[in-house]
Amino acid sequence: MPKPLAVITGASAGIGEAIAGAFARDGRPVLLMSRHISPIDEIAGTPVMSAQVDVADAEGLAAAVAAAETRFGPTEVMVNNAGLLRIGAFETRDPAAMSEEIDVLLKGVAYGVRAVLPGMVARRSGTIVNMSSIGDRKPGPSGEIYHACKAAVRSLSESLQAAQAKHNVRVINVAPGLIRTRIHEEMGISFEEYDRLVGHPHYITADELAEIVLFCVSRPQHICIRDIVVMPTDSAF
Repeated sequence: MPKPLAVITGASAGIGEAIAGAFARDGRPVLLMSRHISPIDEIAGTPVMSAQVDVADAEGLAAAVAAAETRFGPTEVMVNNAGLLRIGAFETRDPAAMSEEIDVLLKGVAYGVRAVLPGMVARRSGTIVNMSSIGDRKPGPSGEIYHACKAAVRSLSESLQAAQAKHNVRVINVAPGLIRTRIHEEMGISFEEYDRLVGHPHYITADELAEIVLFCVSRPQHICIRDIVVMPTDSAF
């Protein structure tokens, strides 16, 4: 029997792209969603659909999921990965940019959950993975909105897990830090500047994190790894 559908937001690069590759190699059909979607060469020829969707658009997100389910069957795994990080002095931040962060980082997660949860509840099976950040419990300066949203995502994940346990639906909060991606581009700085700001640490690759996510999802349905922090061993952060 083919494996069931996995849906990944923010799938055009970095962690999302790596998760898509890990799930595709595991034999799962995947729906890739991003505001700037582009083909992933690694999974060409596998069961895959792509949708150019802003996760802040609840209707567009739900429509993309419905189209993929028509083709591949019900969503068994939802990975809410879409995100961005903006830095700068809080007192000079543009309110419109702050609102966009909240739309993507918090509302986008809620909309992703809402798009798949009714079906999971009806089937009494499914896993929702919310990609948070080490910042959900250890906030830092210059990214106040980001850290506040990630703390809210962690709280949302815990609340959902408590509510949906009776339906046999798993909710997993993954809190990574120091992953080598292109997040510095969203911050408007070079990798060298980002590396200096975080103290020239060792990094975990996106592929390594993706394998951890796949491991959590691949546990038997009666096991839920509810909250996991992923950091380099030698990091004291």
